[in-house]
Amino acid sequence: MEVYVGTGTFHRCAAGAAALLVALSITVVPIPEASGTELYPMIFPVLGPNHFTDTFDAARSGGRIHQATDIMADKMIPVVAVAGGEVGWQHGEIGVNCCAMALHHDDGWTSWYIHLNNDTPGTDDGMGFGFADGIVPGARVTAGQLIGWVGDSGNAEWTGSHLHFELQRPDGSRFNPYESLLAATVIAQPILETDQDGDGVDDPLDNCPAVPNPDQSDSDGNGVGDNCDPWADVPIDYWARTSIDTLFGEGITVGCTTEPLRFCPEGALTRAEMATFLVRAVRGTVGSPGGYFADAPAGSWYVPFVEALYDLGITEGCGTEPLTFCPDEQVSRAHITTFLVRAMGESPLDTYHGYFTDVPQGAWYTPFVERLFELGIVGGSDDGAFGPNEIITRAEMAVLVDTALVSGR
Repeated sequence: MEVYVGTGTFHRCAAGAAALLVALSITVVPIPEASGTELYPMIFPVLGPNHFTDTFDAARSGGRIHQATDIMADKMIPVVAVAGGEVGWQHGEIGVNCCAMALHHDDGWTSWYIHLNNDTPGTDDGMGFGFADGIVPGARVTAGQLIGWVGDSGNAEWTGSHLHFELQRPDGSRFNPYESLLAATVIAQPILETDQDGDGVDDPLDNCPAVPNPDQSDSDGNGVGDNCDPWADVPIDYWARTSIDTLFGEGITVGCTTEPLRFCPEGALTRAEMATFLVRAVRGTVGSPGGYFADAPAGSWYVPFVEALYDLGITEGCGTEPLTFCPDEQVSRAHITTFLVRAMGESPLDTYHGYFTDVPQGAWYTPFVERLFELGIVGGSDDGAFGPNEIITRAEMAVLVDTALVSGR
């Protein structure tokens, strides 16, 4: 089976022995799925038109056995590191003894790149240097970083330009790379050494260096790319930002508005909103509305959540005869403690300790407040007060849910 990968036009924009720069325009053709049982995850090493067959263990001249895959490609097509690691041995003398190298991967595997270019671009003089700047023994490289170019160095002078690509396991045994090459990730251009997200922008100039951020979009103009700073109203240094991001990542909140995405962190928390936070956090099943609450009409966005909260035993409603939930009522610090204790599967304390100056013995919420205090979920102010009647904000709820039910669970 023969495989063809990619089509495109390649332009050499500079020539020289030590600094070869290649600008690419590539259209990637999907690679057929591999069928082997053992695959090594990697980036495809040749960034341009190529073809290869499974020649592992094929006979070669002089009684040799071929334990690699030859990726046939034109000279000067870029070659990139298939994984991150450190450059090992290198044949780097200009002339005959050029150009090949080993890369020791961070996971213990090793890849070999042989027959890299040794010609001055546009010639076959054997006087070029086939490695990208900085590719020397001991150098660190990232996956997808440019290491050299396809060539015909060594004994490839008479067989056609190609990359002889080998993979070795951590124990040094050869591994047939063919199936892994079929399944490898194809990239359109080399990843810069300091371009973590591979979006073509060097990290020091990137407003979102760890995550691709097309066109460096920054909707709120705060200097942080949207993919790293999705909230239009939650600054990167906001005190509750970590918990808000955690709940968003876990699917517990979807914000208060979209386009742009907002969380409304200082907004007062309603009982309906609280129900959605808690049900999603405890992974409760949202079933069909059952018409439990007289003030939660069918079709309201929050009905599945408030009724799931009831089914889970986390709420008993706000009134009886008829049973009501008070979905629009704001949630106080006293009320939130009862919901959290139940959502955590904990029980209120049965003895009074007097942890807070404004949480008296005998108050209905005191056993819940003191339980959460002992669990490290809530604290008080500098004067020893808890503020049971204060209204909870959405930001405060995010921190409480994160601490009690997500990161702390």
